[in-house]
Amino acid sequence: MSNKKPYFKDRRSAVISIAVVVFLLVLAILGIDSNNVRRLEGYQRQASLSRERVETQISERFRYAATLASLLEDSNTLQKVVSAFETAHTVERQSDLYREMEDVLAVLQKKLYADPSYNTYGPYFEKMYEIEGQLVDSIAEYNLHADYFNRQIKAFPANLVAKRINLMELPLYTVSSALKSRP
Repeated sequence: MSNKKPYFKDRRSAVISIAVVVFLLVLAILGIDSNNVRRLEGYQRQASLSRERVETQISERFRYAATLASLLEDSNTLQKVVSAFETAHTVERQSDLYREMEDVLAVLQKKLYADPSYNTYGPYFEKMYEIEGQLVDSIAEYNLHADYFNRQIKAFPANLVAKRINLMELPLYTVSSALKSRP
């Protein structure tokens, strides 16, 4: 016989010990999983709140552009962009329309600046510029939250949770070039 001490004194104690270890492992896995779900949902909620703020500010800016377009006689291009925004529900589409509106407004503002009635339109451009200043910070905040969320759902073990509860990457706003090009 061997001089080794057995790990368990009998079969019953072996089964009980193994069952306790398995039970503790299952509890640990469920705890980690639950923590990952809460954490990812919290990151997603932060990004969602930031996106709502961005969409509110962009919508306000488009409302000012719509008012400006209604005051102008020759504003078909601006009116077309403003009308298209009403059905823009994705970040990508909103970004595209925002950049398009920026291009139209830049040309329009230069054209109207020489007009003697510019004082009528000037306050609209100033208010849109003011909103744009707020928008820079809001978009940066949203993009920061969305980027962090996107990185988290790719990391192990959160990626397993993300796949299980169907979390998708959040799109980023790409209007920074338009924001920086205005005077």
